Amino acid sequence: MKVTKLVLPVAGLGLRLRPLTLTTPKNLIPVNGKPLIEYALEEAVVAGIAEVIVVVGPEHVRNYEEYLARAAKKFPLRFHLRIQDKPFGHGHALLQAADVLGEEPFAVRFCDDVIINDAPVFPRFVELFEKYQAPVLLLERVPWERVSRYGVVRSEEIAPRIHRIKEVVEKPARENAPSNLIIVGGYVLTPDVLKKLKGLEPEMRRENDALLLTDGFGDRFAKGEPVYGWEFPGIRPDCGSLEGLEKAEELLRARSSAMASN
Repeated sequence: MKVTKLVLPVAGLGLRLRPLTLTTPKNLIPVNGKPLIEYALEEAVVAGIAEVIVVVGPEHVRNYEEYLARAAKKFPLRFHLRIQDKPFGHGHALLQAADVLGEEPFAVRFCDDVIINDAPVFPRFVELFEKYQAPVLLLERVPWERVSRYGVVRSEEIAPRIHRIKEVVEKPARENAPSNLIIVGGYVLTPDVLKKLKGLEPEMRRENDALLLTDGFGDRFAKGEPVYGWEFPGIRPDCGSLEGLEKAEELLRARSSAMASN
């Protein structure tokens, strides 16, 4: 199975980036001369993606309509805009793209996770999916004091930087974390994950709770079916924070200068 579709969930309000996000949606904030979303689109083209589904909140529809009209002239990509009516989590955001995704594998990227590396990370990530034909997640090893902010994996390293994931624990206390390997903003997923999320949606709405993207892996873990993770090389500034945006700007400027001098 080839991966040709990408979902970009961009409905978040970016509260940690205020006052910037009072006037500009988080993923349209410029870093080193271009909006955050554009870094994901550039890597998508290199990875062979043909269609991009952008899932937005109702308050930012016009902003993204205007941006995507420009992006359609710049990138060889077909864009679809979908609206997530309420902030019910990233799993719920994926369901808004279900009509485009159909029964095909698909990728997911969070645009505020810009990964700075000599070579684009996303194409390699897609290659791993096409090798294993099973879900693949981006992983990062972080200091133990940060694990409580993320989904943390219990896994077995089966090759350098490649892990078979046995369990995901969401935002554990440090003493309960199975490792210091966290899931960051990239996934390539199989149709069964989307089907599982669809089955969980009614309960989510009854409970008025969030539907996490990782909720879609429950059946795979229970059945012993494979889910893989790739511990990517490079640096990932947290562009969901003002400090992280500044760090990304600094690193990307330095990379641009180095490339220009070569």
